[in-house]
Amino acid sequence: MKFPNRPSWVPRRKPRTVFVLSGGAVRGAAQIGMLKALCEAGIKPDAIVGVSIGALNGFWFACNPQLHQVKELEKLWIEAAEEPPISGNALRRVTSILRGKASFDTGEKLRKLLESNVPVEKLNQTAVPFHLGTTSASTGLINWWNKGPSVDLLLASAALPGLLPAVLLEDNDYHLDGGVVSNVPLRKAVSLKPTNLVVLDVASRFLPPEKQTAISLMMIGFRAASAELTRQEWADVPKSVKVLHIALQDPDGDLDIDFQNVPDLIKEGENVARKVISESLSNASN
Repeated sequence: MKFPNRPSWVPRRKPRTVFVLSGGAVRGAAQIGMLKALCEAGIKPDAIVGVSIGALNGFWFACNPQLHQVKELEKLWIEAAEEPPISGNALRRVTSILRGKASFDTGEKLRKLLESNVPVEKLNQTAVPFHLGTTSASTGLINWWNKGPSVDLLLASAALPGLLPAVLLEDNDYHLDGGVVSNVPLRKAVSLKPTNLVVLDVASRFLPPEKQTAISLMMIGFRAASAELTRQEWADVPKSVKVLHIALQDPDGDLDIDFQNVPDLIKEGENVARKVISESLSNASN
C-alpha cells in the first residue's frame, strides 16, 4: 500500500550506503585515490560489493573503512609497482596462450602477496559486510560470497581468463574473475536495499580503431558482453536510490596491466573523486 503523504507514524527508512568497486586490472589503483577522497569527505559504507581488483581493494577497506587503512593499502600498491605480482609482458602472454597453457601467469606471486598481507583470514571477519563475486567455470554464472577463506576467494575474483589461473573453491568448482559476468556489480548492490550507491568505476572502455591490436580484437567479444551487462545493471538501479558515480576516464580503452602507472592512477582517482563529490554537494545545496 502506498501513502500519498507519509503519516507521522510511518518510520523513515534508515539511510544505507553501499560502495560498489568495479574491475579494471591495474586501473584499480585509482580506487585508492577515490577511497581517500571519500574518507576525507566523511562518506562511509554500510556494506561493500566488489569484483576483480575491486574485490581486493574493497576487502581491505571493509576490514577497517578509515583513511588509515586506505593509506596502508596504498603502500601495498606502491610496493606492487616496484615489484609487480603479475607480469605485463605482451609477448610472454601471447606465447603462453599459443603453447596451450591455462594462463600466462601462475598466480603464485600474487598468492604470496595476499597471504603475507590480508588483514583477516575469513571474508566474514570484516568490519562492515563485504560481498565478493566470482564466475563459476562450469556454469558461467556469478557466485556471491560473504564468508570463506579470504586469499582463495580474492585470487578467484581476480583470475582474469588467460591472465591468471582459475581457483578451485570449497564448492569443488573452478572460479574466475567475477568481472567476466558483472564488472560493475550494481545488481548485487541493489539487492542489499541501499538508499545510496557509491560506485568506484575503473572499468576499461573500447579502443578507437587506430589503437586496435590483435590482443584487443581477440577480447572484443568479452568487452562487448561486459559492456551490455553493465548497461542493463545501470537500468535496473531504482530511481529512488541516490547514486554517486565516480568514473575514471579512459583515453586508451586498453586492459591496463602495467604497474608503472600506479602512482599516476592513484592521483587521478583522487582528483576525479574530489570533483564528483564537490559537484554532488553543490547540486544538493541548489
